[in-house]
Amino acid sequence: MNKDRLKDIPKDMLKDMPKDMQNDMPDMMKKGKPGLKSIDMATVKRLMSYLGKHKGKLILVIVCIALSALASAGSSLFLGKLIDNYIAPLLLMKVPDYSDLIRAIVFMAVIYGVGVVSGLLYNRLMAVISQSVLKEIRDEMFEHMQTLPISYFDTHTHGDVMSHYTNDTD
Repeated sequence: MNKDRLKDIPKDMLKDMPKDMQNDMPDMMKKGKPGLKSIDMATVKRLMSYLGKHKGKLILVIVCIALSALASAGSSLFLGKLIDNYIAPLLLMKVPDYSDLIRAIVFMAVIYGVGVVSGLLYNRLMAVISQSVLKEIRDEMFEHMQTLPISYFDTHTHGDVMSHYTNDTD
Protein backbone atom coordinates (compact mmCIF):
# COMPACT_ATOMS: atom_id res chain seq x y z
CA MET A 1 0.00 0.00 0.00
CA ASN A 2 1.32 3.41 -0.95
CA LYS A 3 1.33 5.57 2.22
CA ASP A 4 2.02 8.82 0.32
CA ARG A 5 -1.28 8.55 -1.52
CA LEU A 6 -3.22 8.26 1.74
CA LYS A 7 -1.60 11.00 3.81
CA ASP A 8 -4.19 13.69 2.89
CA ILE A 9 -7.25 11.57 3.77
CA PRO A 10 -8.80 12.24 7.17
CA LYS A 11 -7.90 9.42 9.56
CA ASP A 12 -11.50 8.82 10.65
CA MET A 13 -12.44 8.20 7.02
CA LEU A 14 -9.66 5.66 6.54
CA LYS A 15 -10.31 3.55 9.62
CA ASP A 16 -13.63 2.18 8.31
CA MET A 17 -12.45 1.69 4.75
CA PRO A 18 -11.16 -1.72 3.59
CA LYS A 19 -7.48 -1.72 2.66
CA ASP A 20 -8.11 -2.71 -0.96
CA MET A 21 -10.48 0.24 -1.41
CA GLN A 22 -7.94 2.67 0.00
CA ASN A 23 -5.64 1.99 -2.95
CA ASP A 24 -8.46 2.35 -5.49
CA MET A 25 -9.76 5.74 -4.33
CA PRO A 26 -9.53 8.50 -6.94
CA ASP A 27 -6.94 11.14 -6.19
CA MET A 28 -9.66 13.78 -6.15
CA MET A 29 -11.29 12.21 -3.07
CA LYS A 30 -8.01 11.91 -1.22
CA LYS A 31 -7.29 15.61 -1.13
CA GLY A 32 -10.32 16.48 0.96
CA LYS A 33 -12.23 19.32 -0.69
CA PRO A 34 -11.57 19.28 -4.43
CA GLY A 35 -12.38 22.28 -6.58
CA LEU A 36 -12.87 24.76 -3.75
CA LYS A 37 -11.17 28.06 -4.42
CA SER A 38 -11.33 31.36 -2.64
CA ILE A 39 -14.29 33.47 -3.68
CA ASP A 40 -13.53 36.86 -5.14
CA MET A 41 -16.12 39.19 -3.61
CA ALA A 42 -15.64 41.78 -6.36
CA THR A 43 -16.76 39.19 -8.90
CA VAL A 44 -19.75 38.24 -6.75
CA LYS A 45 -20.77 41.92 -6.46
CA ARG A 46 -20.44 42.36 -10.19
CA LEU A 47 -22.59 39.31 -10.88
CA MET A 48 -25.18 40.47 -8.34
CA SER A 49 -25.35 43.85 -10.06
CA TYR A 50 -26.89 42.12 -13.07
CA LEU A 51 -29.67 40.80 -10.83
CA GLY A 52 -30.40 44.28 -9.47
CA LYS A 53 -32.45 45.09 -12.55
CA HIS A 54 -34.75 42.19 -11.76
CA LYS A 55 -35.57 42.94 -8.11
CA GLY A 56 -39.33 42.82 -8.61
CA LYS A 57 -39.16 39.50 -10.42
CA LEU A 58 -36.81 38.05 -7.79
CA ILE A 59 -39.19 39.08 -5.00
CA LEU A 60 -42.04 37.43 -6.90
CA VAL A 61 -39.89 34.30 -7.29
CA ILE A 62 -39.30 34.18 -3.52
CA VAL A 63 -43.05 34.59 -2.88
CA CYS A 64 -43.83 31.83 -5.38
CA ILE A 65 -41.27 29.49 -3.82
CA ALA A 66 -42.80 30.12 -0.39
CA LEU A 67 -46.31 29.52 -1.75
CA SER A 68 -45.21 26.33 -3.44
CA ALA A 69 -43.58 25.05 -0.25
CA LEU A 70 -46.61 26.00 1.85
CA ALA A 71 -48.95 24.32 -0.60
CA SER A 72 -46.85 21.17 -0.55
CA ALA A 73 -46.76 21.05 3.25
CA GLY A 74 -50.39 22.12 3.55
CA SER A 75 -51.63 19.43 1.20
CA SER A 76 -49.81 16.75 3.19
CA LEU A 77 -51.26 18.00 6.47
CA PHE A 78 -54.74 18.43 5.04
CA LEU A 79 -54.72 14.91 3.60
CA GLY A 80 -54.55 13.47 7.12
CA LYS A 81 -57.43 15.66 8.29
CA LEU A 82 -59.41 14.73 5.18
CA ILE A 83 -59.18 11.05 6.02
CA ASP A 84 -59.76 11.43 9.76
CA ASN A 85 -62.51 14.07 9.71
CA TYR A 86 -64.36 13.42 6.45
CA ILE A 87 -63.77 9.94 5.00
CA ALA A 88 -63.65 7.81 8.18
CA PRO A 89 -66.97 9.19 9.58
CA LEU A 90 -68.67 8.54 6.23
CA LEU A 91 -67.81 4.85 6.52
CA LEU A 92 -69.82 4.62 9.75
CA MET A 93 -72.98 6.29 8.39
CA LYS A 94 -75.85 4.31 6.92
CA VAL A 95 -76.78 7.18 4.59
CA PRO A 96 -73.59 9.19 4.03
CA ASP A 97 -73.73 12.90 3.19
CA TYR A 98 -70.90 13.69 0.78
CA SER A 99 -71.33 17.48 0.67
CA ASP A 100 -68.65 18.17 3.31
CA LEU A 101 -66.30 15.70 1.64
CA ILE A 102 -66.79 17.35 -1.75
CA ARG A 103 -66.03 20.79 -0.24
CA ALA A 104 -62.89 19.40 1.39
CA ILE A 105 -61.76 17.81 -1.88
CA VAL A 106 -62.35 21.08 -3.74
CA PHE A 107 -60.33 22.91 -1.07
CA MET A 108 -57.53 20.38 -1.47
CA ALA A 109 -57.64 20.84 -5.24
CA VAL A 110 -57.26 24.60 -4.72
CA ILE A 111 -54.21 23.97 -2.50
CA TYR A 112 -52.67 21.74 -5.18
CA GLY A 113 -53.55 24.30 -7.86
CA VAL A 114 -51.84 27.11 -5.96
CA GLY A 115 -48.76 24.91 -5.57
CA VAL A 116 -48.66 23.99 -9.25
CA VAL A 117 -49.21 27.55 -10.50
CA SER A 118 -46.65 29.04 -8.13
CA GLY A 119 -44.13 26.33 -9.07
CA LEU A 120 -44.63 26.96 -12.77
CA LEU A 121 -44.45 30.72 -12.25
CA TYR A 122 -41.20 30.71 -10.31
CA ASN A 123 -39.55 28.29 -12.73
CA ARG A 124 -40.62 30.45 -15.67
CA LEU A 125 -39.50 33.66 -13.98
CA MET A 126 -36.09 32.21 -13.12
CA ALA A 127 -35.63 31.11 -16.72
CA VAL A 128 -36.52 34.60 -17.95
CA ILE A 129 -34.20 36.26 -15.42
CA SER A 130 -31.27 33.96 -16.14
CA GLN A 131 -31.59 34.30 -19.91
CA SER A 132 -31.85 38.09 -19.76
CA VAL A 133 -28.78 38.28 -17.50
CA LEU A 134 -26.87 36.04 -19.93
CA LYS A 135 -27.94 38.24 -22.83
CA GLU A 136 -26.80 41.35 -20.99
CA ILE A 137 -23.40 39.80 -20.21
CA ARG A 138 -22.98 38.67 -23.82
CA ASP A 139 -23.96 42.13 -25.12
CA GLU A 140 -21.33 43.71 -22.87
CA MET A 141 -18.77 41.17 -24.09
CA PHE A 142 -19.66 41.98 -27.70
CA GLU A 143 -19.29 45.73 -27.07
CA HIS A 144 -15.90 45.09 -25.47
CA MET A 145 -14.87 42.75 -28.27
CA GLN A 146 -15.54 45.49 -30.83
CA THR A 147 -12.97 47.70 -29.11
CA LEU A 148 -10.21 45.07 -29.32
CA PRO A 149 -7.49 45.51 -31.92
CA ILE A 150 -7.38 43.28 -35.01
CA SER A 151 -4.22 41.66 -33.68
CA TYR A 152 -6.29 40.04 -30.92
CA PHE A 153 -8.35 38.18 -33.51
CA ASP A 154 -5.20 37.22 -35.41
CA THR A 155 -3.71 35.59 -32.32
CA HIS A 156 -6.89 33.85 -31.08
CA THR A 157 -8.83 31.22 -33.00
CA HIS A 158 -12.50 31.68 -33.86
CA GLY A 159 -13.33 28.75 -31.57
CA ASP A 160 -11.66 30.39 -28.59
CA VAL A 161 -13.53 33.63 -29.17
CA MET A 162 -16.88 31.85 -29.54
CA SER A 163 -16.13 29.69 -26.51
CA HIS A 164 -16.04 32.84 -24.38
CA TYR A 165 -19.54 33.76 -25.57
CA THR A 166 -21.09 30.36 -25.02
CA ASN A 167 -19.31 28.33 -22.35
CA ASP A 168 -17.72 31.02 -20.20
CA THR A 169 -20.88 33.08 -19.77
CA ASP A 170 -22.98 30.08 -18.81
